[in-house]
Amino acid sequence: MAIDSFVLSLFAMLVAGRLLGELSAKLGFPSVVGEVTAGIVIGPSLFNWVTPHSTLAIIAELGVILLLFDIGCETSIKRLAHSGRKAMRVALLGIGIPLLACGVASMYWLSIPPFTALFFGCALTATSIGISMRVLSLNNQTQSVAGHIILGAAVIDDIVGVILLSVLFNFSSSGEFSISSTLLLFAMIAAFIVLSPPLVRSIIYFTRWLHLKASIPGYEVMVVMTLICLFAWLAHWFGTPAILGGFAVGMGLSRQFTSPFNRYLKNPFAFTHKLEESAKPLVQLFSPIFFVYVGISLDISQLDLSLMGMLLLLGLTLIAVAAKFVAGLTASSDWQERCIVGSAMVPRGEVGLVFAEMGRQLGVIHPKEFAILVMVIALTTLIGPLMLKLTLRRQSK
Repeated sequence: MAIDSFVLSLFAMLVAGRLLGELSAKLGFPSVVGEVTAGIVIGPSLFNWVTPHSTLAIIAELGVILLLFDIGCETSIKRLAHSGRKAMRVALLGIGIPLLACGVASMYWLSIPPFTALFFGCALTATSIGISMRVLSLNNQTQSVAGHIILGAAVIDDIVGVILLSVLFNFSSSGEFSISSTLLLFAMIAAFIVLSPPLVRSIIYFTRWLHLKASIPGYEVMVVMTLICLFAWLAHWFGTPAILGGFAVGMGLSRQFTSPFNRYLKNPFAFTHKLEESAKPLVQLFSPIFFVYVGISLDISQLDLSLMGMLLLLGLTLIAVAAKFVAGLTASSDWQERCIVGSAMVPRGEVGLVFAEMGRQLGVIHPKEFAILVMVIALTTLIGPLMLKLTLRRQSK
């Protein structure tokens, strides 16, 4: 891609993504819905100002690596432990039920191969906790019993989702499936997730010492980006997606980071806070590019707009919503808490789009299925917050 085409495309993506993201937020919807819509508007589906290209795809992949870094920063093992068995039950059912229900429904209704249906189902297992937590925060419910269960379930969702994506990525790349190789991949992913955050934290201690000798501005953001690049490369070397590297760096940087050595080494909260704050502009800049690129890659003409096609899309959406909501109903004996947790687990948002885009890049999900999957994710992202707002309003009454 020539430099003039690249900068003009990037200009269109940034401006359109910001404008429609802001409009979406003003209307009370998640900003990711507006950003994907911006990609549809400026992409081949409508005005054709920007077309998919490998250069833009790399920038978008950097955006999703930074997005997973941000999710890693919010991941707390302590929260997971505090929410206990309830969160574990909600998370595992919230993964298993949509995986089976959506996978089987898509295989029969869309007439797609089993592996594509598996990828389809996996894309609809992830919960976008950021969207639900924003609604809970506005209603002062983040520290409630339901809020803790939702947070704990979201932590498990993120980790299991990344592992599922890694397994599918490895299988689609090699074209082979064997129990031994799958178990080995699980072991490598587990080793990477367990060992990387302490290694990141160790490097942070060293960089904090070097910080005292630095005289050029921008030291903190340089440290964050070098760590993300290094561990993204290490994740790829381990045979897993590079996004896992961003997630590991976020976990190592997290204020909730814990290790057996905490009693001997004082947590460098002031320095890690500076690192996290310095990275936020990067996350806020590059993450929307990923969502806009998803919209650009989406070909609306592939959607079946007939009555039967719309009924099929509606049916898949209802299954996707019901599967997560039912999983949330096991959270508590209190009916209102059940409904709050169930509604909060519904939106798929950014994590589902990561699955969809990865499947498209690997050639597992074809344009027709990709268009349907993105529409289902978008609809659940709209329906989930509306259900949660309605449930919270009834609780307050």
